[in-house]
Amino acid sequence: MTNTASETGRQAPAPSTPPLPGLARRFGPLLLALSAVVPPLMMLREVLRYPQMHFYDYWWVLLDITDADGSLRPEALVGFRNEHPFVLPSLLFWLSARFGHGLNQPLGLVVLAMGVGCVLLVALMLPRHLTAWQRAGLVAATSTLVFNPHGIHNYVRSMSGASWVLAMLLVLGALLAAHRGRRVVAVVLGLLASISYGTSFAVWPALALVAWLRGDRRKWIATPLVVGFVVVATWLVLRGPQGGGGDSPTDDPAQALLAGLSMLGMVWTGTEPSVALLAGVAGLGVLVLHVHQSESERRVAAPWWGLALHALGCAVMISGSRAAFGESAGLQSRYNSMAAALWIAVLVIVVAWARWPRFRAVAVGGTVLATVALGAPMAQSVRADAPRQQLLAVAARIGHPDAFTDRFPSPGALLPRLRALGHYPFSPTFSLGCPDGLTVDDRVSTAGWRSPSVDSLREPRPDGRDVVLNVETDQVQGGARMLEGWAISGIERARCVAVLDQEGTVVGGGVVDLPRSDAEAATPGIESGLGFQAVAPARPGLLRVAFQFPDGWWIRPLTEKPQVAR
Repeated sequence: MTNTASETGRQAPAPSTPPLPGLARRFGPLLLALSAVVPPLMMLREVLRYPQMHFYDYWWVLLDITDADGSLRPEALVGFRNEHPFVLPSLLFWLSARFGHGLNQPLGLVVLAMGVGCVLLVALMLPRHLTAWQRAGLVAATSTLVFNPHGIHNYVRSMSGASWVLAMLLVLGALLAAHRGRRVVAVVLGLLASISYGTSFAVWPALALVAWLRGDRRKWIATPLVVGFVVVATWLVLRGPQGGGGDSPTDDPAQALLAGLSMLGMVWTGTEPSVALLAGVAGLGVLVLHVHQSESERRVAAPWWGLALHALGCAVMISGSRAAFGESAGLQSRYNSMAAALWIAVLVIVVAWARWPRFRAVAVGGTVLATVALGAPMAQSVRADAPRQQLLAVAARIGHPDAFTDRFPSPGALLPRLRALGHYPFSPTFSLGCPDGLTVDDRVSTAGWRSPSVDSLREPRPDGRDVVLNVETDQVQGGARMLEGWAISGIERARCVAVLDQEGTVVGGGVVDLPRSDAEAATPGIESGLGFQAVAPARPGLLRVAFQFPDGWWIRPLTEKPQVAR
């Protein structure tokens, strides 16, 4: 990457490499910029693959903002969630519940659009003196950081991104407005960010810093600080009781430093807090090495220093409130937007006002490659939880989510609201995933379905391959009957699982295609993903579990005396 002197007053260095071929010079920056669409497309695939069932915090908010019949309680929108002002996310949750059947994926698409908005705002803020290659590289790197695998939680669990990514979008908008001298717009956007999530309180000192670096009058430097003081003071008066913490003392400075600095560097590790901490320190160190700038450079760099200060302010708040949750407290997937803010600012400053010009391309390319690859463990851990969420949807649909108290609160109050709203899993989109469309409450004739022998529950096939319907766990938890095992027909895994009563009514179901390395090891040459989990009501009478394979349905009875969980 090269630089010019149009805005900085600094003499541009002479190129150290031969000029690129004509076509590369002409179309290279465009192709590089177009690569910025790849990260959101990859995240789109993740969103569309994830279950439609919303996640934990969404349910608490829905309980707060609705009456028993599902109608909105407008006054409840102006409330708090875990001490955070949560007005705009609550409104998004209500709109999702009322007009979107409470589906997770559509709200995830809205959050994804917010992420695209973040990338576009960064592109609008980039200094004008950058070359086409530099601008394209920074846009591509920004897209990678915003849609990094580390932050998959914010998109596939849309209730999270509806606060974190929305707040990031509004903060970037406020910084852009302040940089362009639109001070009132900046304050309004800052206020909207402040009622989206508490970490957005850091926008106020960031806006004041932008005004100071731009050389604005003192009243415009003081205005964000005064407004921010009023916002925080109002929050302190109105917020609810403080939440609890973990096992470690929150006033331990070392623990707080670990949480805050590891949050800033989380994109540079898979699971190691110490590596994240060192990366966070390194990022702040790079900024310190670039802090000496001329007056004209500071004016142009103002929004980026503001963005870096915002990220640092978020880290301070996280360190004070989450340090008690252990050494990995700063590595939560939902914090990716704040870590991204720091590294976007670092990359822009390093490229636009380089202290080491030869390393600019390496810094951008290395950040893109390393952070994406290192995000794989985080993404996989979130993906691995998806079957549990699908099983929750079935349990809620049959009215017995007893085994899911860790992610579905107060079912006695929540389920009537969902039914009244036609909210998933009580919407027409609910499905057990069966190719023939079989779902809960359907009644079918099972006369043509095959059953293996009752004794071994194995059926030798004419070609020597077996059908195995193996139920290893059959346990009652509250009003739910939880099943687990593995199933195979020949070399084929099951396509779906359903639980039927004696009359042929589907009373439950679950998820298939779960990893079962033990079963796969015992059946060499067989496809992976033989495991299943299912849920049904713990009612008297004979129940049967059925599996659909490519060669049709196989069914077997369940014991009439399941275990009872203690």
